Amino acid sequence: MIGILRYLKGYLKIKVWGYSPERFMNLCTNRGIILWGLSGYGGYYVMYIGLSDFFLLKDIVKKTKTKVAVLERHGLPFFVRDMRRRKMFVAGVGLCLLFLVVMSQFVWAIEFTGNERITEDELYAFLSSEGVGYGVKKKGLDLEALEDALRESFAQVTWTSLRLNGTKLTVAIKENELPTKEEQQERAERFENGADLVAARSGIVADILTRSGVPQVKIGDFVEKGDILISGCIPVANDDGTVREWDTAVADGDVVLEYEEALRVFQPFSYTYKNYTGREKEYRFFSLFGKRYRFPFTRCRYVKYDELMQEKRLCLFGQIDLPVYTGRIVCREYLPVDAVYDADNARALLEDKFEKIIDGFEEKGVHIIQKDVKIGKGENGLVLSGTLKVHQQAVWQKAAVLPEEANPDPDAP
Repeated sequence: MIGILRYLKGYLKIKVWGYSPERFMNLCTNRGIILWGLSGYGGYYVMYIGLSDFFLLKDIVKKTKTKVAVLERHGLPFFVRDMRRRKMFVAGVGLCLLFLVVMSQFVWAIEFTGNERITEDELYAFLSSEGVGYGVKKKGLDLEALEDALRESFAQVTWTSLRLNGTKLTVAIKENELPTKEEQQERAERFENGADLVAARSGIVADILTRSGVPQVKIGDFVEKGDILISGCIPVANDDGTVREWDTAVADGDVVLEYEEALRVFQPFSYTYKNYTGREKEYRFFSLFGKRYRFPFTRCRYVKYDELMQEKRLCLFGQIDLPVYTGRIVCREYLPVDAVYDADNARALLEDKFEKIIDGFEEKGVHIIQKDVKIGKGENGLVLSGTLKVHQQAVWQKAAVLPEEANPDPDAP
């Protein structure tokens, strides 16, 4: 705190020498003038003194027959004085601050987390269809509406969360998984007026367990995507059985849907692999608003090559992501070589692809109860096709809408 005050008021580093510098320091102490950082160098002393106290030294210097020289100037008063001489620099700083303030009002980075089966290109296309992309104003974004639209557009999405951090929009999703307790609590806080549990896709109800709300379906019922499975609207009945009013709750439960997933996997006999020659060419680049500038300006002259790019986004203060990138591009030359799999190798590769798909389903909590697939020979390759009968927790929560009966007649008893 003392250092901050000294900086705001300004201070000097001075050199004192002459007849009696020791008496000079004693008189300063007697008069309440604070000196600090004292160092002795034989015939002279170096110390620090406040800017306002420096102007009180005239009588002390005269009495002690010493001399004082200013070695360094520190603090805000001197900084302001220097800035007056550098008007263009001050203007540049002001324009930079204005630029940062303006840029911070827009989205310049989009990050996706939790997506495995859904590609980032699909998610970018979805956001684009909703009018969300790089450069969109943050103020006009309705994150809750985007979350609902995202769940409706992708059947495998069971939970979504969109949040803004600086100029970055983070889209977090869960695919075919039950939300955690923390996520359930977060959704409960959002749905203050209750929520329904609805089907995220079409299927047959294989199992249902209700923890809160009123079940609307039973085992064996066929439901369409968006149908209410467990209602958050709880009727309060009169003595004669009529509905007097409606109470609301956040519907919660386990609903397993059974449906068939069509599957088709192709493995061609012919393929091409890349035989790298070992020749490489490196470029440096920076990118501004999607326009890339690389150095040197000459184009890569290889006929066939791969580009390996490393880039880094400019991020200020860990919060403001700007549409500015720097990095390097390495071009690696290769020669394409045609080759052919025999029937056994092609079949092994096809079965390996199928096993990876099955593992992906199981990692997402999708239980496969029946496989009906076969391998046949297609044009220029092998084809694995058929259907999988699966059980899945394919539900999501939606704000509850009270039935028309929820508006009781004010004249009713």
